[in-house]
This record gives sequence, structure tokens and C-alpha cells, in this order.
Amino acid sequence: MIRAVMRWRRVVPVGVMLALVLGACGPTAVAPTPSAPATLEPTATPTVAPTPDREAPTILTQDPPPGGVAARGSALTVRFSEPVEGVDAARFQLRDAAGTVVAATVRVDENGSRAILAPHAPLTVAARYTLSLTGMIRDLAGNRLPPTSWSLTASAAVSFEAGSYTGYRFGDPPIHLVSLKRATLARASSANASEYRLMGGQGYLLIDAGIWKGLWVHGDAAGQAQDDTLAPLTPLPACDYVDLPTARPGLATWASTVLDTVFRLPSGYRPADLVDTAGAGLNGGFLIRAVALSDLAAMVAAARADGSRLAVQSSYRSYNSQVLTFNGWVSKVGYAGALRASARPGHSEHQLGTAIDFRAVSGPSPWSIADWTTTREGAWMAKNAWRFGWVMSYPKGTADRSCYKYEPWHYRYFGRKIAMAIHDSGLTAREWLWTQGFGVR
Repeated sequence: MIRAVMRWRRVVPVGVMLALVLGACGPTAVAPTPSAPATLEPTATPTVAPTPDREAPTILTQDPPPGGVAARGSALTVRFSEPVEGVDAARFQLRDAAGTVVAATVRVDENGSRAILAPHAPLTVAARYTLSLTGMIRDLAGNRLPPTSWSLTASAAVSFEAGSYTGYRFGDPPIHLVSLKRATLARASSANASEYRLMGGQGYLLIDAGIWKGLWVHGDAAGQAQDDTLAPLTPLPACDYVDLPTARPGLATWASTVLDTVFRLPSGYRPADLVDTAGAGLNGGFLIRAVALSDLAAMVAAARADGSRLAVQSSYRSYNSQVLTFNGWVSKVGYAGALRASARPGHSEHQLGTAIDFRAVSGPSPWSIADWTTTREGAWMAKNAWRFGWVMSYPKGTADRSCYKYEPWHYRYFGRKIAMAIHDSGLTAREWLWTQGFGVR
């Protein structure tokens, strides 16, 4: 070994030899060559799952609000807390007080946060309604709106145009007319109604303030009152014993004045053109209006030519004479009996001066005969009187419509044109007058 080293030293220079020896003696003898810095891999960010939307949508606002008043021609709106879907006419509904769905169009605005319900027709004045939203409405995450409903009332405003109006107070059923009031408006006006109702197929508004307070006025469900020239005819009133002023109390409206157990003339009504019935070829001492004299004379002459000799039993009666007559019946048969036997003061057609109770010239009072139409004169009048303008006021079997029992001797003059219309209609005089609107216009 020593020889080998020595031999090697001869060949290798001393400095090199020393370096080799030192390098072999330890790891720190020579500094290592620096290497390139290591490249680090980026740390991945953890993926976080989004929080599921589990919150149901809610209603933020309602117009009108619960318990509020809706304008009858406006839409009803609801605003939601977030966009929703599934809103349609089956899930957003308006119902009336009977629970009937009101026809309407439903739409949702562009972002889906507001629903609008537009009724196809104006809401009924002063009526109560219910709005409802079902649980099938949901947000975009599928969360359902809790079912909800709330009530509202339609506007009570009623419009009146210039014109004449009649307010009614009815009994039950409404053919029982208890009271009425007529008034004329010179300009358009308004009022409030507490109810709208169909009675006898006609619309009425119950006015809660003003001159028609507590009365029903003709009108439609939308709150438009109808004046007497446009209003449907009120059904013929029942023959109740009330005292309502007749609609046509003027002396010039004698042919269209309705008088019955309901309507009456004022106590001061007295025609100024009364003449004696002798001027028509009848027995004298009785009064009739001059306007009826010519046709009365023609009828008397025609009857005489056919062998029927007519006479007057009774004609014009003043209000005061009616008082005496009715009170006389009351003293004999009591008040209830007097109502069946005689008209109350102001309710008699005799006060018009155009009504006559006829009899035969040589006969007894007509009511002392079982049926005056079985006599020659009575039969002739029943067949021919209308041709001369005279109409039997109270035919047989019509007491519920004419309001008085059968009186085959009682005739009222209407003039030939109206008498023909009444005859051809098959109605009683009272019914015909009512169908023409003369009862309330």
C-alpha cells in the first residue's frame, strides 16, 4: 500500500494530491454546486355548494288592501316578495258573496313579482268580494306561496244624471209598495248606495243618504241610477191600502191618472169643466167633465137605437162627498167592511169627473142585481162601451189586479183611442195604465 502511494505521488502533482486526499476525508470538504430552485404546485380552492332556497314567497302589498274599497272599473293587484310563476285565473280568483267566481283576466308583470286581476265587468256597487291566491303559486326554486284570501268591498258611489227619479220602499215581496218619493235633478249628482238588488227582474239601488235615503232607485249593478224615462217599469203593485200620491194628478192628465187602493188624488182636485149629464141625453142632476160629453151622448144615442135606455146612478164625487160616503159605510159595516164596499177618499175614479155608475132608465140600482151584465143595458155596455171611449174599470175576476170587486156598472172615460188599446190588450184599465208607465212617470 505504501509503495503504491509513493509510486502514485511521483506521477500526480502535490497540490492535486492534497485536494484528493482532503475530499476523501469528509463530506464538507468541498461545497456542493447550487441547484435551481424547486417549482411549487398551486393549492386548489375547495368547491362550496350553494345554499338551497327554501324560503317561500310572501305577499308584500295588496291594492286595495284587505277590507278596503275597490273602484268598480279598476284592476286588483298583488306584489310578491320575489318573482313567482304559476299565477293564472285558476289560482288568483275573485269571488262574490255567493262564492261565485267573477270572470276576469289575470296577468303577471315582466319580472314576475306582481299579479294583476282585471274583472271583465264592473263590480256590483257596494257588494262584498273575496280575493284568493292558492298554494300552487311558487317561486323560481319551487317554494310555494302559502294559500291566502282577503275581503274587499266595491265602491258605493251612485251617479245621477239630470232628470226625474222615483225612490221606492217595498214590502216583502216587492209588489207591496209601501212608499215612494219623486224628485227632479236639474244637474248631475251623486250619492252612495248600501245595496244593489234585482227585484222582479229589475235592478234597484238602496240609497243611504240624501233625498232618497232609505229608498230603492232604479239603477244598474255598476252604480248608474236610471231616471223615470229610462227606468224599467216597476211591477204592478199589490192592492194594499196605502196612501201614495198618484204620479199624474193634473187636470189635463185625466186619461192617464192611476187611481186604486194605493194611489190617490189630492183633496183639492176638482175639475173646472164639469157639466150636467142631461147634456148627453141622460137624466140630469149629475156632473161629468165636458171633455167626455160628446162621446157620452153618442154612446147613449147608440144604446137607445139598440133598445137599451141608459141612466146615471152616480157620477162626479168631490173629495168631501167621498169622506161622507166612506164614513157612512164604516158606520154600517165597520172599517174592514167599508174597504170592500167603497173607495177611501181620494182613491175613487169618480173624483176625476170621468167615471159614471150606469143603470137602466126604469131599473133599480145596478148593485141590487146579481150581475148587471145580464140585463139588456148592462149587456150592451159590456159589449159596446169601449167603442165610444168608455171602459169597465172592475171586470169580473180581476179584483187582485183592478183592486176592487166586480162592478159591471162602473165605467171610466178614456177617449176612443185609449179605450180601444185597453180593450185590445185584454188587460184591466189599471194594468194597462201601469204598462204604459203612467203609475210612476
